Amino acid sequence: MLLIARKNLFAERTRLGISVGGVALSVFLIGILLSLYRGWSQQVGGFVEHVPADLWATSDGTTDFVAAGSVLPDSLGVQLKLLPEVDVVSPLIVRPMQVYRAGTSRSDTFDIQLVGYDPKVGLGGPLEVAEGKSPPGPGEVVVDIEMHKRYGVQIGDRLVKGTKSLVVSGFSRGGDFIYTQVAFATLDTTIDFLELQPRTQRTFFVLTLHDPSQRDVVANRVELAAPGVHMVTGQDFAGETRDRILSNILPILIVVLIVAFVVGLAVAGLTIYTATVEKSREYGILKAEGFTNPYLYRVVFEQSMITGTLGFLLGAGVTLLLAPFAQDTVPQFVVWVRWQDIAAIAAATLVMSLVAAYIPVRRLSNIDPVMVFKG
Repeated sequence: MLLIARKNLFAERTRLGISVGGVALSVFLIGILLSLYRGWSQQVGGFVEHVPADLWATSDGTTDFVAAGSVLPDSLGVQLKLLPEVDVVSPLIVRPMQVYRAGTSRSDTFDIQLVGYDPKVGLGGPLEVAEGKSPPGPGEVVVDIEMHKRYGVQIGDRLVKGTKSLVVSGFSRGGDFIYTQVAFATLDTTIDFLELQPRTQRTFFVLTLHDPSQRDVVANRVELAAPGVHMVTGQDFAGETRDRILSNILPILIVVLIVAFVVGLAVAGLTIYTATVEKSREYGILKAEGFTNPYLYRVVFEQSMITGTLGFLLGAGVTLLLAPFAQDTVPQFVVWVRWQDIAAIAAATLVMSLVAAYIPVRRLSNIDPVMVFKG
């Protein structure tokens, strides 16, 4: 049966190529979109997740790190330090904003997530210094290296907002949120740059504990003692940040994935159906010689499976080859290809192949051997 199926397919190589190409395109689109979503999901919550803190203190109702809608008094930090379970407390001032490089057009702005931190503590500051000076001094800022790659920001450049500016003193890694990047300055520099009023206003507090297993106990105690304060783990806060950024993308992604699946299904189904119709006489002869419908059905399913397998191998191979190249070419194109996703795409291709064979199978069941010989 496999020989018959292969002979039918390869008898018309152009048609087979179109069918395999359609399935491969579908597999490629599904694979690249899934890997892009995985890459973005890993990236946008990466900074929050990798800050070595056991708990984050935010104001009640805060949704995520990027929106930075939390407002807390500096006195909360003093109260948190008095807890016997707490080891280190570090205040953070976080503000999303747009800046431009001095010497360029004021319209050439880009987004940054300015983070003011205490360099003496270091918690909540740069995760890894790639180049230059860190911690930053007065009037200085350490920016994520992706800002250098995407916007040409150099060490020594001035980032301007209104009448204020910060001098870039170094590059860090781990603060890329795809559409915005983290920039680190000292608390005093951040307060002056933002002209913060009152100056004691803070956005978050990050805490480390002597015993991390006491997180729930400490969180409950703080929330009961300080109404309006919400305690959350870094992992949960990172998850909320991911949901905030990616929730608007996910419905679009699902629609495109469905379209890609339908395209592959339509091309494969049309090819198998055409091949079956053209071979109606041969199938009728086989029926007349005693071959049963289930036997002929297997021939059609094998044709569809061959097409699907070839398309999957081609599409998956192109995905694995082009994904790293696209990421190097376009920094925003952050991809993460997982073997689990490749396995899921293989399963989807199997379903695609089985469904594509359904209509040709129905056509076979209606072939009348007597009518074939009369023709």
